[in-house]
Amino acid sequence: VRTGMETRVGQIAALLTSEKDGGKNKKSCLPDTSSNDTPLQVELGKLAVQIGFLAIACCTLVFVVGVAVGAKDADRPEIPSWLFMILIAVTLTVAAIPEGLPLCVTISLSSGCP
Repeated sequence: VRTGMETRVGQIAALLTSEKDGGKNKKSCLPDTSSNDTPLQVELGKLAVQIGFLAIACCTLVFVVGVAVGAKDADRPEIPSWLFMILIAVTLTVAAIPEGLPLCVTISLSSGCP
């Protein structure tokens, strides 16, 4: 039984890869599509990075202010303030990651079409 690059499909993928780079790069049989990004994809990538940095900065500020004020969990007051604020900051950071940004942009652009 042959698997992976030993199958017919794998041999075809090896031929396709060796034609592109002269047989030097055998890391993957998939083509590199990162250079084919559209200008919109490039700008959305930049925007996502900026939103990510802004979210991390805001969550760091929330953490520092919460520890300085001594915020405690109302349900479990025995937890230290710094631990409670780490949980809050991580939750806010995860919630702020813009994973739905491409979908929102697609819907916004398509709603503008007649």
